[in-house]
Amino acid sequence: MKKFAAILFCAILAVSMAACGSSEEKGKKKVTGSKGDEYVVDEEAKTVQTDETDTEYEPYTITLNLERSGIGQNMEETFTSAPKKVIADGDQMADFFFDLGLEDHMAGFTRGACWSTVNNYPARDTVPKITEDGVNLQNASKEQILATGCDFMMGWDSLFSEDHFSVSFCLENGIIPYFPYCCSDSATFDDIYKDYEVLGNVFGVQDLAAEKVQAMKDKLEEVRTTLGEDVYKNPIKVFVYDSGEDAPFTACQGVPGDMIKKAGGISIFDDIDKGWATPSWEEVVERDPDVILILDYDYDTEKKAEFLKTNDATKNLRAVKEGRIYSACCSDMQGSAGSAGTVEIMAKQFYPDKFK
Repeated sequence: MKKFAAILFCAILAVSMAACGSSEEKGKKKVTGSKGDEYVVDEEAKTVQTDETDTEYEPYTITLNLERSGIGQNMEETFTSAPKKVIADGDQMADFFFDLGLEDHMAGFTRGACWSTVNNYPARDTVPKITEDGVNLQNASKEQILATGCDFMMGWDSLFSEDHFSVSFCLENGIIPYFPYCCSDSATFDDIYKDYEVLGNVFGVQDLAAEKVQAMKDKLEEVRTTLGEDVYKNPIKVFVYDSGEDAPFTACQGVPGDMIKKAGGISIFDDIDKGWATPSWEEVVERDPDVILILDYDYDTEKKAEFLKTNDATKNLRAVKEGRIYSACCSDMQGSAGSAGTVEIMAKQFYPDKFK
């Protein structure tokens, strides 16, 4: 049974919120997800037109797919006008909107712990921050979220779990939740392109989104041509060091794994069927990487490199002794506006002679 949730009206005043919650008045309806859960949403929101351009808006339906993460259910969401007050969790998510020139549609964002250290969008200094730098959106209170008046929230699937801002909480408060395709464990660059397509259609910037996708494809093709096919037949082994001292948190498959492959490498943990995992240091030593790629959170590469050089488990690694320790922007490695550019950066680090 397939029904949809179409929500584009957000109660930003305490008075109106109280009025909406007092009873199931006219203008309310129940929406059923694929597993039978029911949510009360604003029926009138389906036809809200907030400006003249919305009269030309072509309704667009997306699928919120939380089943892939195991915490939710598939649900269709139909947009009849572009969201006006977006909040994005972290630089990775916010950069999609900055790249598409949608900062005027944003009510706020968080920088989180994983910063964008390459792309310096001016809007990063003008769009309000919901939390202080280093703090993720899941640490905000529900009161803080509702105070933004948001009608669209983009973040990792965990953000929409019952522990934080569940799907039911979002829908009951007129918020469309969006978990990007590029964040799933099996994602590739095609899923980054899909997110651009979705956001382009939702916000009426389809042409610009298509241009951004084509620019990424062109960049990746340039890298591939420069490296040559022999590199891809015999990729170097890469250990991605995200964080962790007792055990390393590292990239395996998903978008980070695909990015490494497009840069002429392969994760030493590519056999793990996840985007990210926490193996042991003993496994890192056993797999003997050719290079180490540190994920830069907030310009902390040197600190992490020093740990690898002094840690008993890693100081004798061949990559450490040969000085083949490189870095890449953490937020872009998860799938974002700068992912194609980061592939080029990695390729230049892995194969400097190819780019002379």
